[in-house]
Amino acid sequence: MININLDNTDEEDVYKAFGVDGNEAEALNDSYLELFELIGRDAMLKIFKYFRGDKIDCPMKLYRPEYIADLAKQTTDRRERAKIARAGGYTVKFIEGVLRKRRDEDETD
Repeated sequence: MININLDNTDEEDVYKAFGVDGNEAEALNDSYLELFELIGRDAMLKIFKYFRGDKIDCPMKLYRPEYIADLAKQTTDRRERAKIARAGGYTVKFIEGVLRKRRDEDETD
């Protein structure tokens, strides 16, 4: 018999009541199973709680190009700028384009 208080329950209570521990591969939807395997039960349940029903878009780049441009701007050495750009997932040409655009905008102001 599953005992769940629907008036005062959370995802962890349901997880326990359904006996999911150790049976994740059978119990969880594929997307949540992947999250469970990647980040663990607690983080997966937190994502479920806050984002369920939402479509989450994970961009190819972790960092904003403006942030990487700010870091690259601190050096004038093109090779160092290229390293910074590549580490952020961008090309040096793209980052220099961001810096050039900023410079042009500053000159017109």
